[in-house]
Amino acid sequence: MSMKPELSRRPSPRLSWLPALMLLWSLLPGRASAAELRSGDMVRVGPEEVIEEDLYAFGNKVSIQGTVLGDLVTAGQTVEILGEVRGDVMSAAANTRVAGPVRGSLRVMSGELVVSGDVGEDAILSAGDLHLTERARVGKDLYLAAGNALVQAPVQDELRATAGTLTLAAPVGGDVRAEAGTLSITPEATVGGDLLYRSEQTARIAEGAMVSGKMEQLPAREREWGWTWGKGPFFTVYFWVRSLIGLFALGLLLVLVSPNFARRAPATLRGEPWLSLGWGAVLFFGLPLVAGIFFLLGLLLGGWWLGLFILALYAIAIALCFPVVGLFIGRWLLERFGKAGPHVALALLVGLVLLTLVGLVPVLGSLVVFATILFGLGALLLTAVRGRRPAAAPV
Repeated sequence: MSMKPELSRRPSPRLSWLPALMLLWSLLPGRASAAELRSGDMVRVGPEEVIEEDLYAFGNKVSIQGTVLGDLVTAGQTVEILGEVRGDVMSAAANTRVAGPVRGSLRVMSGELVVSGDVGEDAILSAGDLHLTERARVGKDLYLAAGNALVQAPVQDELRATAGTLTLAAPVGGDVRAEAGTLSITPEATVGGDLLYRSEQTARIAEGAMVSGKMEQLPAREREWGWTWGKGPFFTVYFWVRSLIGLFALGLLLVLVSPNFARRAPATLRGEPWLSLGWGAVLFFGLPLVAGIFFLLGLLLGGWWLGLFILALYAIAIALCFPVVGLFIGRWLLERFGKAGPHVALALLVGLVLLTLVGLVPVLGSLVVFATILFGLGALLLTAVRGRRPAAAPV
């Protein structure tokens, strides 16, 4: 039977941190294992292929049709996972389709995301449009952040969500905690625990929907759009300008200290984007693990500070990714508008303004920041390894 909501002032969970959580989670050291790297315009694992280790796949289109026995880390314009993945999946793309089973956890950031395969453990999903079909199943918890979300897949444990529009049309074994503009619960939905939601509108609960625990609606969070310190547009603009100035100063410092390196790194990214993306992902996921190993060995044998030194270099490299990618974007844009050989400072400023502005957009901003780090790390590595050798021809 359906239950009428009880009003209470107990706070509900806030879930706007999901995209950041995915990035932080990816930094945690995982198990050490062999890995295979594939990159290119089209990356495909055939139906009969079996990858017996972790797979890093990066390209304009990535199609996984075979079996991956380890973890899968992938990024691209379009990603489709049709085969089986025995480990975890971490993916970032504009369009993503997951139709094969994932035995571990599924962590995806995408503009459009459709999941129709079983997930053995947790699913952490961030998308503009998100659809978990009735053919899917989540073995543990489901965490999602989306503009529009339709959940037709059964969830074994709890569901936590933040969305503009959230429709629940499947059983949930535990609590449902949501913050949504519009919350709809269909007759197919059952909630094994409590239903706690924060919204300006009362949830649309169809006849026949079941809630075993209590149901509670909490008032929507107040939006302060006034020009006050700490809230509203002034605070957003202040932090945007501050980050832009800091990154611009870092880029100018790189140009002054090593003008040749500052010229070659964007050229490397332009000439070999997919190779840069692949090696960037290896560094992004691998360096924290290496730092952790050095730190633990240092505690036993001495030299633990080497682990901290590696992490410091890692943080500096991530910061440098933004000026490098900004230079690449700025030069490309200015050349497209007929300004040949633009001044480095102008190209840097134009690129960073675009990057930081897009970074403010929910979901899309997280994807752009993630991509900037991956492409930038790879370009930095390839440029440093090649020394003074010329970059590859632009593609």
